[in-house]
Amino acid sequence: MLLKNLTLNNVRAFSHAEFTFQPGMNLIVGINGVGKSTVLEVIRIVLATILPKFSLATIERTIKFKADDIKVGESSLTVSLNLQVLDTPIQCEFQYLRKAEVKLNPNNQVILDRLKQRVIPLAVYFSPQRAIASMAKSKDITYGVSTAFVDALKHRELRFLEFADWLFAQENLALENVPHVEKFIDTLNSVISYFLDSLGRPRAFQLVKIRDVKDKPHHKNIDVTTNFRIEKSGVGLTVSQLSDGERGMLALVLDLARRLAIANPDLEDPLQGKAVVLIDELDLHLHPKWQRTIVQKLTTTFPNCQFIATTHSPLIISEVPSSGLILLSQEDDQINVIQSGLYGFGFDTSWILRHLMDTDSRNPEAQTQIDRVEEALEDGDLDLARQHLEQLKTMLHGKDDEVIRLEASINNLEALADAMDTEAE
Repeated sequence: MLLKNLTLNNVRAFSHAEFTFQPGMNLIVGINGVGKSTVLEVIRIVLATILPKFSLATIERTIKFKADDIKVGESSLTVSLNLQVLDTPIQCEFQYLRKAEVKLNPNNQVILDRLKQRVIPLAVYFSPQRAIASMAKSKDITYGVSTAFVDALKHRELRFLEFADWLFAQENLALENVPHVEKFIDTLNSVISYFLDSLGRPRAFQLVKIRDVKDKPHHKNIDVTTNFRIEKSGVGLTVSQLSDGERGMLALVLDLARRLAIANPDLEDPLQGKAVVLIDELDLHLHPKWQRTIVQKLTTTFPNCQFIATTHSPLIISEVPSSGLILLSQEDDQINVIQSGLYGFGFDTSWILRHLMDTDSRNPEAQTQIDRVEEALEDGDLDLARQHLEQLKTMLHGKDDEVIRLEASINNLEALADAMDTEAE
């Protein structure tokens, strides 16, 4: 499944907005309150409504539009979503007045049932709650491939008990020499280390096998609430003992990998499976070093997934090609969607802050002092420029690229002035 286009009319702050999505990473950026999370929320609601019509997903009655989703002063909202499932284009028209009305094209049940048999159109949503460790399990009891869909589009915490149950089952299958299972557990460990290892040491992070924690013959006798652990540099930690950033990353990796494995039981490498992945606040609790690598790690680890994410991080923006950038800007009461002419990939954060995020890259007081030095240079007053530079050095403790650049300019101009004075003599 691949999302292609989304159109919003009278949805929350949006009067009218059109979005085009690409395979791979799609990154939505903009100031607070401009509607980034709204875009993900709309996609989440629409997919929760239509997926049961052509997949094994069950109807999520709690995920729906409400009256306060309608733009203030309007009487209804409309949403149009175009997507591709295998070779079948699907168009969904959604209108909400007092109740929701959904039109699906094609609306031929034979075609939709055929899709249900041929493909698993998985969609997963990760909210900012993902870093919260939870003891909860889903109340829905399902078996087989349909388990991949359970609560996939709900706001949820990191339910490590669900993952522990699934991991224990995989360990049992590995003991029975079920094809691919042991290899996938090894792959999962490599992926966890790849995502969480900030120190450059291989296998700094590893899952501790449930079976190794307490050797009991029956799953029901193993207390996974206390015994599901991550090994970090040789030290066993419970999930709750990890940092918020580590837990948030685990939520993404473990939950997505688990769902892909369940949805694609015949794939030798389930990480090659397909899914639409919605991530609100991709930079949530991440150190800048992890922000720099998260896009590359997600898109290489899950190469066939389509990601639609929001962020405030210039580091993450600088890792996304222009075709995957979506900028939301506000002009008066109108929110504009900009998808062409955007550049971020490979640019430094200062440029991105100024040109894409409309924010100064420096503290205003320091920038004012820099401007004073440059103005004095433009006026040819080297003494005043030097005076302002010394004040800037004190402010920045003398350690800054801009200080070095300005001092070099003053030194060069002073040397040139001295040379001209010598020639004049």
